[in-house]
Order: sequence, then structure tokens, then C-alpha cells
Amino acid sequence: MHSFIKIKFFLSYIFLFFTRYPIFSLSFLIIISLLGIFAPLIAPYNPYVADTRARLMPPGIVSGLYNIQNFDLIKTEGQISQTPRWMQLLELENENTKNNLIMKGDQGIIDFKLGPNSNFVDVNRNGDYLDEIKFDNFSNCLGLSQNECPMPDLEFIKIYKVDSKGFIEYIANEDIQDNVNDIISLDLRVIREDTKKWNWWPSGLYLLGTDTIGRDYFSRLIYGARWNLSLMIITGIVGSIIGSFLGIISGWFAFRPKYWIIDEIIMRIVDITSVIPILLIAIMTTIILGNEIWVFACILVLFTWQNFVRIIRAKTLIMRNSEYINSAIISGSSLRRIIIRHILPFHLNDIMVIGTFNCAMIITLEAVLCFFEIAIPRHWTAWGNIVKLASDYWNEGWVTGSYPYRYQLIIPTTLIVMTVFALNFLGDWFRDKLDPKLRQFES
Repeated sequence: MHSFIKIKFFLSYIFLFFTRYPIFSLSFLIIISLLGIFAPLIAPYNPYVADTRARLMPPGIVSGLYNIQNFDLIKTEGQISQTPRWMQLLELENENTKNNLIMKGDQGIIDFKLGPNSNFVDVNRNGDYLDEIKFDNFSNCLGLSQNECPMPDLEFIKIYKVDSKGFIEYIANEDIQDNVNDIISLDLRVIREDTKKWNWWPSGLYLLGTDTIGRDYFSRLIYGARWNLSLMIITGIVGSIIGSFLGIISGWFAFRPKYWIIDEIIMRIVDITSVIPILLIAIMTTIILGNEIWVFACILVLFTWQNFVRIIRAKTLIMRNSEYINSAIISGSSLRRIIIRHILPFHLNDIMVIGTFNCAMIITLEAVLCFFEIAIPRHWTAWGNIVKLASDYWNEGWVTGSYPYRYQLIIPTTLIVMTVFALNFLGDWFRDKLDPKLRQFES
């Protein structure tokens, strides 16, 4: 009984501790911020460069199929012939080419153009690429029967790359006769290596797989944190500066003779911008100005600055008649000095609280606009873009019922939701700690 009471007391203490201090929220935001700051050092791949041969691959060792078709071991040794089989036979007949023979035990080399940015993938991580060479039975015979186009019995002994060409050394385990069993078609597992940022990173290793274009999903998530947080901080700071300044000016000149028109103009602008739906503004500006980053940032600033004006104006109206403000006016202080030295510090608590809630709204609005492909290029690594792209293949694999790629939608959605919750909890904590009335009540 006593042990149960102790456990209950301990759990209650832990609950009160974490509700009193935003440990989880702050820790999550710090981790996301560090990932975003050091994204160029952490991300193993370039998030904007794709390997189209490795599209929509699951986590792990990823590789694409490279097919070598119609390689003639005798007639065009060292080259790839893309001409149909019947044309090759007709050409041989017209030229009265004599049948050549590769004797059993002879060695040969198959060379082919691989490209400067591609390389072989050791899927089994055993230091041997040979187990990734497979005959392609379908394209090998080119519509002919297996008896008319039998596969040669070859033993591959080495595979390597020099510059932009690949080489496969082999030993013939049987006699290979021209125009009988000398045409082969091979499938190789290759990967594009110029997408990697670090040479030490294992070739073809994708921690979270690839998206439908062939880009590393893990790298895009990390760069997405960098993009979202950068956009949130920049637009949040700009919006808070504009909104706080206009709120102070509006509250200072409100109901004053000769200057009341300033307050009226500012507040009418706030009323107009708050009535017009933000999605409608985003659609109109995108149609006129196009999908540009600066357009997207301006939309977010327009959405956030008005939240500051009303609250800052109301508190400025209250404090402008306070004793220390009147004393500053009597002492001859300029309006700029009064605003900077006396009024602005009074609003810092409100600016911090409103700013955290605005940051949460910025993250949400960014995801919504990206999902509807408004005002932001689709190739950018924003979490909203990742969600939109992953939603296109949400039902991929419905035939087997496995749905192997749904995690690519769940992960960024979870990050967006957790970031919004963390910012809201942090804003609540700021409000409780910075508000004198709530702080006095808590104590």
C-alpha cells in the first residue's frame, strides 16, 4: 500500500513538473532546430537530385535496374548492338560471315557504357558485385523460342568500372557459336552516385527509402525542417516587427485631435485583411505573381502582422496615460525615445506570446498552401510539399494490401502536428510565466 502511494506521488510529481515546464515541447523544438541548422552536414544525399532508376524504393539498400540488351559476344565483342535479331541475322547472311567460335574455357570482356555518375551496388554488402548480374530471359531471345536463342553458359569472374564504362570479365563454360548462343541480355543493379554528398556514405543506402521521383526521403525531411523553421522565424520576426510598430503607433495617436486619422487608417486595413480569406489572397497572388518564395513569405507576413496590432494597440491605449509616460513627456523626451525606452519594453511579453502562436499558425498555413500547390514551388523541401507528394501514392500496393509507402505521408504529418503542438504549449508557458496576474495567482 505504501509503495503504491509512493508511486502515485512520484507520477503526480512528474506530471506537475512537465506541465509546469515545457520540457517535451522545448526538447522537440531544439532537436528539430539542430537538425535544420546542421542539415547540410547530416543529410547524406542532395535532396533536390533524383535517381530515376530508384524511384519509390523502401528503406534500406536501394538500386535501379540497368539492362544490357543484345550484346553479341562474337560479332561485336566490346559493343552493344541495339538492332533487332532478324536484322542481325539478315546482315550476317548477306555478308556471308563465317561462324566464329568461343571455345570452352576462353576468357572475354563485356564492356558497356555506364555513365560517369553511375556505379554498381553491392546489395549484399559482401564486397562482391557479381551476384547482382542476372540474365534477362525475356529480352534475351527477342521473341524467338528458347531453342532458337539459347543462353550461353558463362561464369562471371569480375565486374568493375573505368571512367564512364563498365566491364564484365567472364569465362565460357561451353562452346559459344556465332549466331547460335552468342547473344546475351543482362540485368545489373546500379545506383546514381552524384546524389551523395559524402564519399564515405555506403553507396545505395537510403535510410527511409526514396520518393516517387527517386530522391532520398530522409534528406528531404531534414532539409524540410531547415526550410520550415527558417520560413517560420523570418516571417514571424518580420510580422511581429510590422504588427508591433503599427499597433504602438495606432494606440498612441488614437482619439487624439489632428492625428486620429492615423489610427483609423491602420485599423481599417486590419479589418479588411482579417475579413478576406487567406487562401483567396494566396490564390490571387499566385495567379498574378507566380509560385515564388518571396510571394509565399509576403502572404505569411500579411497573415501574421494583424494579430499583433489589436492587442498592442489596446495596451498602448491603457499605458499612454500612465504616470511615467506623462513624466517622460514633461521632461521633454521625444516620441521615438518614449516608444523605444518605455512603451516597447512593456509589450515584449505580449510579443513573445503572440509570436509563438503565430509561428504555429505559419507552420499550419505553410502545410495547407503546399498541399494545394499555392504560392510555393513543388520541388522545395517543405514538409507540406512532402505530404502532398506522398498523398499521390497513398494507396500504392492496394492489390496486395501491404501499402508499403504510407509512412512517407505519416512521418511529415506527424512532424507538422508535433511542431504546432510544441509551439502552442511553449506559448502557453510564456503566457503563464510572463503575465504578472497569472504569475501572482500561481505563487
